[in-house]
Amino acid sequence: MSDRFTLTPADRRNPLWLALAGHLTERLATLRAMNDADRPADKTSHLRGQIAEVKALLALGEERRTVDD
Repeated sequence: MSDRFTLTPADRRNPLWLALAGHLTERLATLRAMNDADRPADKTSHLRGQIAEVKALLALGEERRTVDD
């Protein structure tokens, strides 16, 4: 059993996930725009952390490919 949380294909088609993914995509665009503005280094670092977390959440909806031996 894998310790990594994954969504099933049915989960990825679920209206709740689709709504969350839409929200997260908009949030990512907002964070990226804020990161492009002139900001102090500590604020930029914080924004980059938020961007990384939103990207990680969105990645849950991507189909993972496996390599056959």
